[in-house]
Amino acid sequence: MTQTGRQAAAVLVDETRYAPGFRSEWHHSNKAQLIYPSRGTMTLHTRAECWVIPPLRACWLPALEEHCVVSSRRLAMHSVYCDDGILERLPKRSGVVQVSSLLRELIFAIQEMGLAGCVDGSVQRMGLVLADQIKLQSPPQLSVPRVLSARLGPIAETLRSDPADSRTLQQWSDELGVSTRTLARAFERETKMSFTAYRQQARLRAAIERLATGEAVSRIAYDLGFTSASHFIEMFRKATGTTPKQYFRGKQRPTAPTMR
Repeated sequence: MTQTGRQAAAVLVDETRYAPGFRSEWHHSNKAQLIYPSRGTMTLHTRAECWVIPPLRACWLPALEEHCVVSSRRLAMHSVYCDDGILERLPKRSGVVQVSSLLRELIFAIQEMGLAGCVDGSVQRMGLVLADQIKLQSPPQLSVPRVLSARLGPIAETLRSDPADSRTLQQWSDELGVSTRTLARAFERETKMSFTAYRQQARLRAAIERLATGEAVSRIAYDLGFTSASHFIEMFRKATGTTPKQYFRGKQRPTAPTMR
């Protein structure tokens, strides 16, 4: 792991690089932060939700929001810490942010200025522009609510390890020794969605992790239990507003160079 780039300002940027198989401990920052995977795809967990974040998106976290980051492949992660007056312009809840070309360039520029030791008003002004670019997507994209109860735990763990599991709620009811009505109510109460919708979100989350590595849509659809590639694309479009190909489309600048 390597880490670069800090300055004493209302906005600062750290770059951290991780080897494959990285998993952080649960932690929080005293500052609000935007976590942007400039290279690689990360899965970010909060105590309430989980998002898969590719390089065209980032995750916004208010100060003190507990979270952990997981990545199966190499990851370059830019953490943008925000403080002072610019917080008035920033979201009050966590969520996913679309990273525009302007937002990406601002992140890299503020990082480079920090490495050069710039702490003048230009960094503050860029921070204000950056804050205006941080808008949460609504609804949150490919979010999977965390399940905390012992009753739903076995189902959530199974779908996390094997999203293609096709057991119905009735089959789970028989296996766990509770009524389908009880399980259905538990899902609605804990996740604010039905069992079927929760399973679909788990499958889509697994799908985007594999899409990020370049796997074929047809193979992913087959492996994850969708009836066909076209069915998978349709479900993906409903969840994200775009197709799997378009979700990852866009120019991606290489990781910002280290200034010497």
